[in-house]
Amino acid sequence: MTLRPSSDGAQAAHPVAHPAVEVEGLHFTYPDGTASLRGMSLSVQPGEKVALVGPNGAGKSTLLLTLNGILRAQRGAVRVFGQTLDDSTVRAIRAQVGLLFSNPDDQLFSPTVFEDVAFGPLHMGLPRDEVLARSREALAAVGMLEFAERPPHRLSLGQKKRVAIATVLSMGTPILALDEPSANLDPMSRRELIALLARLPLTILVATHDLALVADILPRSVLLAEGSVVADAPTMHVLNDSALLGAHGLEPLSAHGHPHA
Repeated sequence: MTLRPSSDGAQAAHPVAHPAVEVEGLHFTYPDGTASLRGMSLSVQPGEKVALVGPNGAGKSTLLLTLNGILRAQRGAVRVFGQTLDDSTVRAIRAQVGLLFSNPDDQLFSPTVFEDVAFGPLHMGLPRDEVLARSREALAAVGMLEFAERPPHRLSLGQKKRVAIATVLSMGTPILALDEPSANLDPMSRRELIALLARLPLTILVATHDLALVADILPRSVLLAEGSVVADAPTMHVLNDSALLGAHGLEPLSAHGHPHA
């Protein structure tokens, strides 16, 4: 697939020196008083594929939601290709960071698969021919073109997740942030999803408990706990450190059984 840059002026050429994503000293507390991010800092280079792992409540999902302004940190900074997220840049940054929710039903709402995938490019004001081309290319990239006229509610969970990814690919975002993409998938759908993510030429951040997926396709792992980074290293260094994983409520990979074993 030839990924097309967004056409709203947001995705100009970026100096190579800028990280794709940079968060610095993020603090976020929910209205009920739950502190989710406590001084979170992280930098991701263009083209990196990074796992965010950690126990429930570590701040993984909250971090993803701050990357394109769905949640706004009370303190700290989010920068995407060097551009700081604020009221004046949030639209441009949302054109750079595609967010996939853990439940694809939160993302699919149109009468047909094709209309869901076309929704983003259409509302970017692109010409009709480009909208059609982007939508077809995105569906082809995830292996769902033959389902273009199917109602989303008639799809399996794995198919819905692939269509949700297509809704982001059609917008040409260079960064993909996914929240628990393999959760509740059957083994075949999970393998198909892993193969899809492995071949996408994008900067990818994945919040997940699926350590086998992490081992397969995400060379760098960031371990979060209580809203802070406690480890940031090559994936196999993190996954082979049973003491580190155990201290943060995670089982070593051997306990799950690796699909390649």
